[in-house]
Amino acid sequence: MFRQFEIVGAAASCLLLAAPAAARVDARNEDATTTEGDDVVVTAQKRPQDVRDVPASVSVLSDQLLQRLDATDFSRIADAVPGVAYATTGIGNAQYIIRGIGGVGFVQSPTTGVYLDETPLQTRALRGFSQPDPQLFDVARVEVLRGPQGVLFGSSAMGGLVRIVTRQPDASATAARVEVGVDTVRDGGTGGDARAMLNVPLVAGTLALRVTGSLTRQAGWIDDLRPTTGDLTANRGTDRVRKDVNWTRTAMLRGALRWTPAPGLAITPSLIWQDGYSNADRPHSDVTFGRRAREKARYEDTFARDAFVIGSLLVEKSVDALGGFDLTANSSYLDRRSRLSFDVTAFDSPIVEAIVGPGPDGRLFPTPLRDTGRTRQFTQEVRVASSGVGRLGYVVGAVYRDLDQRSGRTITVSDLFGIVAPAPLGASTPPFIQDTAVHFAEGELAAFGDLTYAIAPSVRLSAGARAFRYRQREASRRYGIGGAVGGDLAYDYAERNRETGVTPRLSLSYAPSDVATVYASYAQGFRTGGVNAPITDDICSPAERRAAGIPDVPPPYDSDRTDNLELGAKTSLWGGRLRVDGSAFAIDWKDYQQAFQGACGINGATTISFTVNAGRVRSRGGELELTATPLDGLELHAGGAFTDATYRNAVPNLLLPAGARVLDVPRWTWNARGSYDVSLPHAWRGSVTAAARHVGRSNSGFGEGEVLPRPAYSLVDVTVGVRSERGIGVDLFVTNLFDVVPIFGQEFTASPGNTSATSYFSYLVGPPRTIGVRLSSGF
Repeated sequence: MFRQFEIVGAAASCLLLAAPAAARVDARNEDATTTEGDDVVVTAQKRPQDVRDVPASVSVLSDQLLQRLDATDFSRIADAVPGVAYATTGIGNAQYIIRGIGGVGFVQSPTTGVYLDETPLQTRALRGFSQPDPQLFDVARVEVLRGPQGVLFGSSAMGGLVRIVTRQPDASATAARVEVGVDTVRDGGTGGDARAMLNVPLVAGTLALRVTGSLTRQAGWIDDLRPTTGDLTANRGTDRVRKDVNWTRTAMLRGALRWTPAPGLAITPSLIWQDGYSNADRPHSDVTFGRRAREKARYEDTFARDAFVIGSLLVEKSVDALGGFDLTANSSYLDRRSRLSFDVTAFDSPIVEAIVGPGPDGRLFPTPLRDTGRTRQFTQEVRVASSGVGRLGYVVGAVYRDLDQRSGRTITVSDLFGIVAPAPLGASTPPFIQDTAVHFAEGELAAFGDLTYAIAPSVRLSAGARAFRYRQREASRRYGIGGAVGGDLAYDYAERNRETGVTPRLSLSYAPSDVATVYASYAQGFRTGGVNAPITDDICSPAERRAAGIPDVPPPYDSDRTDNLELGAKTSLWGGRLRVDGSAFAIDWKDYQQAFQGACGINGATTISFTVNAGRVRSRGGELELTATPLDGLELHAGGAFTDATYRNAVPNLLLPAGARVLDVPRWTWNARGSYDVSLPHAWRGSVTAAARHVGRSNSGFGEGEVLPRPAYSLVDVTVGVRSERGIGVDLFVTNLFDVVPIFGQEFTASPGNTSATSYFSYLVGPPRTIGVRLSSGF
C-alpha cells in the first residue's frame, strides 16, 4: 500500500486583462499543438515555436515514440538522446549530463534542469537524491535542449534542460485509454504495470477534466546473500538468501481541470502525486562476485523511497492589443519527501567493536545508515510573450521562488546481540554512532527577457538576459557516538550566503529558405554556491586532516558558470521526408563545483565530503540527428554525439592530472531506430520498432576518491504490435535484447579489512533482458 501524504495547496496568482481576444489560448493547448502538418511545435523557449525556428539544439520525443519505446520515465530513454549521458544511484537520483556538463557526485546539485510542464523539479540535491523522475504516461512530448538555459530557466540548467509536457484536458470530446502490461526479467522476478486516462468534457467547449493514473512494478534481479559474519558467502545456496530484492514500485496520479470562461482565457488547476519505492537502496551487484553474478551481501535491509506532490495553477490570457501577446501566470508548489536506508556494517562494525569488543561467533554488528529529506518549493512566474507575426518577438517575465529543505542522517547499531554498551554509545536506544540534521533555505528573485528582431526577412537576431538574486541560509548540527543523549556534539553552526548576477544569451539565425536554418549562438548558465560544514577532531583527527589535505573549516563555495558557443543547422529536405539537424559547440565551465571526498577513522569508516570550486572544464563536440521517411509507414532515425570534456587543471582529490577526461562523460554516443507500420486484414495495423543505443566508455568517481573505469555498453530493444481501428492494441516487447550489463558506476559497499570481500566496491547496474506483453484500449 502507498502512504498518503498531506497535500499543501498551491498559492494562486492572478491576472485580468479585459481586452477582447481570439481563442489563441485554446490553440496553445499542448495536446493540440505537438505537430502541425510537417511542423513540430515546441515551447522550449516559453512560447510556441516551430522547432526549426529555435536557435538551439533541440530533440523532441513525441508521445507516439515514447509509447513505441515503452518509456515509463525519462531515465528509460535518456541515453537515446544525442549529447545526453545518464547515470543513476537508484530511485529518485537520476543524473543527466548534457554536453559533458555534470557528474554523479556526492551531494552535488544538478547541472541539467528538469521541468514538468511549468514546474521546476531541479533543487539543491539531498544526500542520495537529486531530481525526481516523473512517469511519462499521457504526455504530449519531451523536449531536450542542449546547451545552457540560464536566461529562461535559471540555476542548475547550465548544461541543458529536459522539459516534460503533459496532455491537457480537452473540452471538445470524451476520451479514455487503458493499458495493462506484464514482463519478466532474466534470472529475476516478474513485473508489470497498469495505466489509465480519462478525459471528460464537463461543460461542452468550456470545462474539461483529465485524470491519469499508473501503477508500475519493476522486477528485481539481484540476490542478497544476507551474511552475519565477515564471510560474505556463508549463506550462498541456502534459504537465507533473499531473491530478487531490488524490485521497485511506482504509483502516479495526475489530475487537471481546464476552464475557458471567455475567449482567449484559460484557467488550469492541476495536482500530481507520485510515490516510488525500491526494496533496495541501489541496484548494487558486488564486484567481489563479478559483474554478471547479480549478487550482493548486506547485513541490513536497505530501501529507498521518493514521493512528491505538485499543485499548480496556470492562468493564460491572450490579448489582441499591441500586436498580440499572451500573458501567462503559473503558481506551483512542490512537496517532496525521501528516505534511504544504506547498509554500512562492513565499515562501521569495527567502531562498535572498539567500544564493546568483538561480536559473538564472529558476527558483525549491523549498522544501518538512514537518510531522510523533505523539500518544499513554491514558485511563482509571470511572463508576457508575443504572439503576433511581426519583426519583433519577445518573452519578458519575472520569477519568485522559495525553497525549504530539511534533511537528516543517522547511523545506529540495530543489534548488539545482548551486549550492554557503555556510555556514551549505550546512552541511547538504539545506540547512535552519528546523528546529523541540516536545514537549508533559499530565496530567488529574478527577471528575464528575450527579444528577437528580424533585421531582414530571413535574418533574425536574438538577445536575452536574466538578472537574479539569491539568498541562502544553512544550519547544521552533528552529534557523534551516543547521539544527542550522549552529548557528543561535533558542531552546531548557521551560515548565510547571498549572490546576485546577470546571465546573458545572444544568437543570430539565417533561413535561406523555408526548409533550412543556420544559427550561431552564445549562452551562459550557472549554478548557485553554498557553505560547508566544519571538520571537527572527533570526525577526523588533526593529523589525519593534514595528511589528507582536509581543512579544519572548509570555506564557502561560489557559483559555477558555463559559457557556450554554438553553430548549428536545421534542414528539411524532399518535402519533409528527410530532416537533418547538426550542431557544434565549445563550452568553458568555470569554477566548477567538485565534491572533495575522503575517509578517516577506524577502518576508514568516516566519510569526509565537502564542496569546493575546483577549477575549469573545457568541453568540445557536436551532435547530429537524421530522420527519414523514405516510404509511407517507414521511419528511420539515427543520432550521435562526440563530447571531449576535460579538466583544465589537476584534480588532486581524484588523482587526476590536467587534461584528464571529465568523469561519467563518454566521448562517443550514438543511437538508431526504425519503425514500420503496415496494413493488415480486417482493419488491423501492424508495427515493428527496433532501437539501439551505444554509450562509450568513461571513468566514474563513485569510488569515493578513487577513479574507476566505466565500460561501454550497447542496448537493443524491439517492439512488435498490432492495433485495430477500434483502438485495441497488443504489443510484444523485449528490452536489452542481448542481456548486456550496463554499469552506471561503482560505490563503496564492503571492506576487505574485516570481511572476505576482494573489493571495496559494488557495481551500479541496469536491468537484464526483459520480455513482456502489453494490452491497450482507447477511444
